[in-house]
Amino acid sequence: MPRTPEQHRAMRAATRERVRTAAIRLFCRRGYAGVDMRAIAAEAGISTGSIYRHFATKDELYDDLVAEAATGLRALARSFTDTDLVVEPLRGFVEVFLADLSRDTGAVEFYLLMNQVFASGVEAGPERGAAVEDLLRAHREVTGAVVTLIERGRGRGLTRPAPAAELATCFFATLGGLAMTRSALGEAFVAPSVATVTGALLVEETTV
Repeated sequence: MPRTPEQHRAMRAATRERVRTAAIRLFCRRGYAGVDMRAIAAEAGISTGSIYRHFATKDELYDDLVAEAATGLRALARSFTDTDLVVEPLRGFVEVFLADLSRDTGAVEFYLLMNQVFASGVEAGPERGAAVEDLLRAHREVTGAVVTLIERGRGRGLTRPAPAAELATCFFATLGGLAMTRSALGEAFVAPSVATVTGALLVEETTV
């Protein structure tokens, strides 16, 4: 029986996602320069010709991944700013982050890859591409959102008295360090509790 258009679209979407997952894995392990489209296709289990039906170039594929990260950062920033709550959105995000690390669904490699992109983008300066430039803007936006959240909480006695920008920097550095440790230790990784991670920012664990 011939496939329906819906089935064709579903198969195409599934293959595209396999390509993206393979690219994340290889970019994370080998770096951008150490990967070509042939290697990504092999990792995804498809022919080299097939990969070009989804992405015309390696740059296009890379930029697609970076754009996804920027979109995610902006959504996270909104979750911190589109509310008067302080503890609840912060704890909710950390809970999801730790769950992603524990499940090992590829999220760890994606986090690490985006850390690499961020670092290389800062180093590249004006030579960085538009997608990476947008990721850096999104990172500044989410950092600013956390700073605002900390300052909002301080007025209610919920967040620690250190400068908000310093606390935000430590918070994101902690998340990056956890992702690196999870990658290095594998199943031996012992995830901290949500309260342990948010304790660097929050005076006490109270939902307000």
